[in-house]
Amino acid sequence: MNRKLAGMRVISLFIGIVFLLIAPSTFADTPSSVIDKLQVELLSVMKNAKKLGFDGRYKQLLPVVTETLDIPFIARYTLGSSWKSLTDEQSIQFVDAFQILSVSDYARHFDGYSNEEFNIEGEYPLKNGGIRVRSKLTNHDDTNVTFDYLLRNIDGNWRIVNVIADGVSDLAVRRTEYRQVIKTQGYDALLDQVKEKSKQYREAAIAKEGK
Repeated sequence: MNRKLAGMRVISLFIGIVFLLIAPSTFADTPSSVIDKLQVELLSVMKNAKKLGFDGRYKQLLPVVTETLDIPFIARYTLGSSWKSLTDEQSIQFVDAFQILSVSDYARHFDGYSNEEFNIEGEYPLKNGGIRVRSKLTNHDDTNVTFDYLLRNIDGNWRIVNVIADGVSDLAVRRTEYRQVIKTQGYDALLDQVKEKSKQYREAAIAKEGK
């Protein structure tokens, strides 16, 4: 092997190593692309809502919701300081129940389509290093719902930690409710309530579809 060929192979190897090192950060999702991924799936579910039914919508939304939302963080945050008192088993139980509730909530809300469109309007930096992405859902009657998604970066990946719909923070509402329940009634009561809420969402959606 001549020196020139050997040198070219060394350079090629070096370039390959550099590419592998920079590729994750170069091609990582942006905050807006994370929101777009979620909203594309929501529109797909809306357009096929009747065919899918609640269980079908739930099944289709489960992967994208768990991929774009930081469910463990959100579940932990809703309990505040009470989280520290949970055992490992209780923590896992609560995150699992909270995930089912979160996906069920999307499946019941996005249950039909009337030419709605999502439009991402921009990204705005937050003081804590996070990003706020604003998006609007335009309905057929020209009414809009404004969504502000708050995201944080976890090991190079952007994940949603709060959804604010027309100024109402889902995280703040849940945090106030859950902390009160766990304080006055205990963890077991809260877990039962979260599970019951998921059940109610499903039953109400199925009853609505049957009309």
